[in-house]
Amino acid sequence: MVRHMPPLNQLRAFEAAARHESIKKGAEELCVTPAAVSHQIKALELALNTSLFRRKTRKIVLTAEGRELSDQVGKALDALEDAAAQARKHDLTGTLKITIAPFFGNRWLLPRLPDFHEKHPGIEIKPSLSFDYVDLEKSGFDAAVRYGAGSWDGLTSTIICNDCIRPVCAPQLVAGFPLPLTARNVLDLNLACAGRWREDWTAWADAAGVQIKETSNITEYESRAFMFDAALSGNAVILADLRMTAADEAAGRLVELNPLKINRPQGIYVVSEETPNPDLRLNLFINWLKHEADA
Repeated sequence: MVRHMPPLNQLRAFEAAARHESIKKGAEELCVTPAAVSHQIKALELALNTSLFRRKTRKIVLTAEGRELSDQVGKALDALEDAAAQARKHDLTGTLKITIAPFFGNRWLLPRLPDFHEKHPGIEIKPSLSFDYVDLEKSGFDAAVRYGAGSWDGLTSTIICNDCIRPVCAPQLVAGFPLPLTARNVLDLNLACAGRWREDWTAWADAAGVQIKETSNITEYESRAFMFDAALSGNAVILADLRMTAADEAAGRLVELNPLKINRPQGIYVVSEETPNPDLRLNLFINWLKHEADA
């Protein structure tokens, strides 16, 4: 069988640039020049006869065709990486010490971790839950699972999943209201957000075609954990990703108020020290996390 596909270098250059949404960062990951990455992407676009990016002054934005190709190429490269790692069994043993934000760890990761250990019995993931941004170089941790927008100076960050959010709250807050609520009715309730993510509400209102009255009236909590507590206690409506709310919604502790979902730039990342020789065990863990997040 003859395979008809673009050169792998073109696909790798495109996937790296797409994942970082940056030619420069993609080039840094691949240890080549930005010009080389741009050349590979242009050659790929020519071969496919389609535009994969819209190029703006300071950034690149995936087209619909580019996003679809990026998702598929990313999964294919992950599978190739896993296959190569499996062929090097002698590298796939030992312990990985991972520092994890407690909110994500308790709600999502720890219940799933036995599945990773079953699939990779030679690798032990040793999680440590901490609110602090641990210094990976000095602490002895192999990596961190963090929530943010992907910018941590001097570190390599790999996106696991971006937030896809919609409004939820405890059922007692909307008792007597017919669901789903209109966007206007949602925005008239007590709203809450975490940390610096106040603009999520503005973005959601814009997507709904409704003007938010006053963002200063949104209660801001120190962390996502405290924000969720406010929702669970019936004090506020929050914007949250289904991955984080699925168990509470299934148990009836939270309800979806409006089906409108929006994608946001922040999300879950695995962060590690920059190195020319990535740890294959960590790559397996990252690929497993991506698969679980997409499930």
